Amino acid sequence: MSYFYLDPWISRHLCQEIPEFICMDGTVMKLKDVCNGKLDCADGTDEIKDLCYHIICPKNMYRCHYGACVPTSARCNGTPECADKSDESQCGRTKNSCDMKEFRCLSNECIPLELLCDGKTDCKDGSDESKNTCEELPCPPHSYHCRHGGCIHFDSRCDGVPDCIDGSDESEALCRSLKCSTGSCPIDGQLKCPPILSNRMSAVCQVKEGPKKGLIACNKPMPPSTIVRYECKQYYIPSSKLQQNNTQMICQADGTWNRDMLKCDPDCGKTDLPAIPLIVHGQIAEQGRWPWYAALFTLEDGKWIFWCGGSLISELVIVTAGHCVWKVPPDTMKVALGKYNSDLNTNNENAQIREIKKIIIQPSYQDQIGNYGSDIAVIILSSPVKFDSHVRPVCIDWNLHDISAHLKEYSMGHIVGMGLTEDETFSGILRKTKLPVVSNEECMRHQKRDFRKYITYTAFCAGWRNGTGVCNGDSGGGLVFPKSTNDKVWVLQGIVSVSPRKTGTSHCDLNFLTVFTKVGLYVNWLSAVLNTVHPERFKSLNDNAAISMSIFEYN
Repeated sequence: MSYFYLDPWISRHLCQEIPEFICMDGTVMKLKDVCNGKLDCADGTDEIKDLCYHIICPKNMYRCHYGACVPTSARCNGTPECADKSDESQCGRTKNSCDMKEFRCLSNECIPLELLCDGKTDCKDGSDESKNTCEELPCPPHSYHCRHGGCIHFDSRCDGVPDCIDGSDESEALCRSLKCSTGSCPIDGQLKCPPILSNRMSAVCQVKEGPKKGLIACNKPMPPSTIVRYECKQYYIPSSKLQQNNTQMICQADGTWNRDMLKCDPDCGKTDLPAIPLIVHGQIAEQGRWPWYAALFTLEDGKWIFWCGGSLISELVIVTAGHCVWKVPPDTMKVALGKYNSDLNTNNENAQIREIKKIIIQPSYQDQIGNYGSDIAVIILSSPVKFDSHVRPVCIDWNLHDISAHLKEYSMGHIVGMGLTEDETFSGILRKTKLPVVSNEECMRHQKRDFRKYITYTAFCAGWRNGTGVCNGDSGGGLVFPKSTNDKVWVLQGIVSVSPRKTGTSHCDLNFLTVFTKVGLYVNWLSAVLNTVHPERFKSLNDNAAISMSIFEYN
């Protein structure tokens, strides 16, 4: 390969009238042999990505994954001619597959992973440089993190040529700040990086250079060269596999961090304590066994009365039934977590009591007029709860992986509540039971004729028809299933909605089945709501979460 294939970066840093290249081990070789696919340096430093990835190959040559150029005839000829052997990868792949070292564009073509988030659009649809693809991708050392998420070489900053797809490497703020860092303007002229305000992780911040060198507070803007080392707090975990190695970030000269901050999710659906004889003919639920259970209380005649159940899914969010909060002002309700009795005034050292800031009801819910379809709502707490062994969230299957598996006939779900017992009085303590899922066809056959209208696509049935099940006061409670066989992680799939009543009474009739709302049908709506409460985390769950937010709210 002749040196005229090199782009301006290589020319600027290697050529400069120097006809030779010096390997890291001291070996001297001809410059024209750099990035030609062959390992001429004994240590291989003439064929590495940092050196070769800026090269633009002529149309008659094939670009190796790490950037080197080899003849097009080398592609899939049975003899590796790229140092990384990428010219012989994917030679027999199917039309719709990509190699493990490749990225599949949304437009279906495959590109080398090395081209992902490098500031240049390689996919026809630009998906290799989109913010969704690049925002969590960490940059290698001695590189600049573009604002949209891509990575470029340090020396490409402020060189007059935009290398970031968003042009942030040539921004006025960055270039001015770089001049400041060389001493051409006062130190106070430097831009600062945003503070660390997440309550889901622990962080240590240290300035490595300058007059303020040393440890500093993380909750205030930080100067360039600040290194932040962090980890998720107890009861939280990294939000993805990509985040598991995200342990630190550095403040760049333009006041931006060199990578996306660590994102932590609640370590949901787990319990630290074993389970204790709902619910009718159920068992006593041991404290700490179901830490996501939320007891809803309403104010009646100056007294707080137990009203419904719910499930905690984040520090600020409870999921319950729409009919539990239909036309109920938030200031007439309270939520108790970690509380295992129905008396709000009873002391409980593990309980966390919260007032309600807002109630958001699913837009399609119309209460009795709509036959209780889409019977689901969200309660936003006035202040966040603190996760511990008695208060932790249940999981939501955001990707809908388990909705069909969990709701197959005879699948066994678990539920807790403090509703009516076999004595037709409200339980003073939390009780639990197991309920099998029943097919809609079977449910229709065994329900009262005038009750069948409540069995819709948005709901499913569960129960025994033998006097054991959920009853008045258990509404809004969550039916949970293990995430997988022998798994100790619990996923919320159903919400207690409606059940037939005994003739001449307002009490449930447990000789019939109970109808539950399918949580899995509403994950997009839930993520849209959560995005308004936790925008720093939930925005990436579903960018299509600009779902109808013409919601019923009570402020």
